[in-house]
Amino acid sequence: LQIIRDRNIKNSTHKMTNHRLYSTWHKMMKRCYNKNNPSYIDYGDRGITVCERWHDVKNFIEDMYPTFIEGLTIDRKENDLGYSKDNCRWSNRTIQARNKRIIQKNNTSGYKGVYKSSKNRYKASIGINNKRVNIGSYVTIIDAAKAYNQYVIDNNLEHILNIIEEN
Repeated sequence: LQIIRDRNIKNSTHKMTNHRLYSTWHKMMKRCYNKNNPSYIDYGDRGITVCERWHDVKNFIEDMYPTFIEGLTIDRKENDLGYSKDNCRWSNRTIQARNKRIIQKNNTSGYKGVYKSSKNRYKASIGINNKRVNIGSYVTIIDAAKAYNQYVIDNNLEHILNIIEEN
């Protein structure tokens, strides 16, 4: 086994394939640059890139390993910016879920946490600690989006606020 491992390291140009963070780096690069990767549409196709320094796995490991904690995954603080030391951190699944794009593909209301109920009203709700909290029911979609935002602010939550454009 040791001979096989040594042979693999010798065949590798950077000798880092056995490092704990290599898989994280490799998947990050594939999401951003491999058009055949299923996640490319949400990363590379949106213009999400990896900083030039991190194109070398050794630099990525040097920058991120000192703060690495087992069980956490790499997360971009600003979801519309690329991967770099200043924009990345290690986060749990809850933080990762909050840091998604504001509008998901299956969202029909155009606002985070807002959906149309069966009574021609709009409901606002939010996920907190893996539980759905009902904020309320509103006549207009704008009122529901505002209520969502106000709930986030009043409760000092890390959720992303809706951008509301009123005419």
